[in-house]
Amino acid sequence: MAEPSTIARPYAEAAFQQAKQASDLAGWSRMIARLAAGLQDPVTNRMLANPALASDKLSQALAEVCGAYSTEQKNFIQLLVSNERLSVASALAEAFETLRNTHEQVLDAHIASAFTMDALQQQSLVDVLKAKYGRNVKVSVEIDESLIGGVIIRIGDEVIDASIRGKVSQLADALR
Repeated sequence: MAEPSTIARPYAEAAFQQAKQASDLAGWSRMIARLAAGLQDPVTNRMLANPALASDKLSQALAEVCGAYSTEQKNFIQLLVSNERLSVASALAEAFETLRNTHEQVLDAHIASAFTMDALQQQSLVDVLKAKYGRNVKVSVEIDESLIGGVIIRIGDEVIDASIRGKVSQLADALR
């Protein structure tokens, strides 16, 4: 069986082309993210498992939940339902965001911090990353207390480890 990302890629590319043509990347992004989040809900999963629910009713219900306002968005959801591709919605959302970020020249940075970061600290990190990469940066932050202090920043396949745990590990390796 094919990987979800392999199955999702052509759907993400088609959605991206529709969004670009309609000049509504943000709207399509919200709709696809809501679809992926909604399909994680147990109530939605029970609804999907109901064989008595016709695919057009299912598509209509999902379109309302996802905020699919345009005809193209509703048709896209209908396509996913009729091709039984709802299971790859999370991979689809991820692939769409990757295409959008590439188009808008935005880097996606994931920051793991030992402590909660306020808006000023996050903006300071964003400014440093913008200066380093020469592109806009979108960040997501998570708390990882095992870092002891500092942060680990992941951008694509690059990792910047500025954590105390990382420094202690480097010191231990140097002493061996």
